[in-house]
Amino acid sequence: MTLTGQDPALLRRLNAAAVLRALHGADELTLTQLVKTTSISRATVEDVIAGLDGLVEEVGLRAEDPRPVGRPAKRYRFRAEAGHVIGVDLGAHKVLAVTADLKGRIVDRRRTTVSPETSNADRITAARAVVRRTLRASGVETAQVRALGVATTGVVDPSDGRILISDRLPGWAGVDLAAALEGLADGPVLVGNDTNLAALAERWMGAAVGVDDVLCLLAGRSLAAGLLIGGKVHQGRNGAAGEIGVMRAFGWYTALDRFLAYGGSDRVFEAVRDGDAEAAAIVRAFAQDLAKGVGAAVLTMDPELVVLGGGLSGAGELLAGPLREELAELCLFPVRVETSTLGAESPALGAVRLALDHVEHALFGV
Repeated sequence: MTLTGQDPALLRRLNAAAVLRALHGADELTLTQLVKTTSISRATVEDVIAGLDGLVEEVGLRAEDPRPVGRPAKRYRFRAEAGHVIGVDLGAHKVLAVTADLKGRIVDRRRTTVSPETSNADRITAARAVVRRTLRASGVETAQVRALGVATTGVVDPSDGRILISDRLPGWAGVDLAAALEGLADGPVLVGNDTNLAALAERWMGAAVGVDDVLCLLAGRSLAAGLLIGGKVHQGRNGAAGEIGVMRAFGWYTALDRFLAYGGSDRVFEAVRDGDAEAAAIVRAFAQDLAKGVGAAVLTMDPELVVLGGGLSGAGELLAGPLREELAELCLFPVRVETSTLGAESPALGAVRLALDHVEHALFGV
């Protein structure tokens, strides 16, 4: 981009974004370090900082700091507490709200229990109540919430966040969550599919940190996959990318029924640990059926990593190991299979990341 004398507003915005980005990525920086990092003149950096009241503050010497010779260097920090974001997992069995500051540091979590039979109105009321609880516990005002991210089951319209299809909550289709949760944040309400946002969370702080091409499974009472391609969520034309659970012909539903017949997944995996052959056969059958759908997705997108999340991820290697072996038989190249490190919180944390991405684009983008 070539800037001319006709672009003063754009130049100021570029400089402000550069300074904010540098401070956001560090604990604190001296004025000299800011000049070097941003390649902006000292006088301009000082002018930019003066115009960022509330987001940047000068840091004084602490008691433990060595006493400098002469005038101490000016040091600044990004005020992550100047705003907050909230991530909400609005699911069939729970509503979980997570509050974070502008650096993504979690300051509070609140949850409540719902059920698939909970009405739409009661589910939304529960979500609004949980958000208010986490705000009170965090000491955060609604005006300080710069964005609210929401993870929900079902196919979400990429254009406006409406629920298009929801097998787990049939009455959920058609709900406009952005409108339903309006007023809980000063910024926008951003809605995404729970599995896609779980994948985003795993890349942010979970099993997929630093990995760009990821297939994230949520396996439990239902099955869905979130796709990250080039580090970004791939939703598809209708927002339905990764909805492999609707293909019941793969047989994974029947395998899941075997868990229930045995007494539940926890009992099955406990028996596997004890060396029970019947339980081991149930897990192997489930992995075989699961691998058929997952293998098709792996062959389609050729990911670096498959993350196993959802209710069955607690089994760890007892399920990840057989799934890895089955995929090795079906796919052209071996693919890493790891268990989620975030567990049931991954959709809510992904909603936090969705909100943070919006805020950071507003702060650092031009």
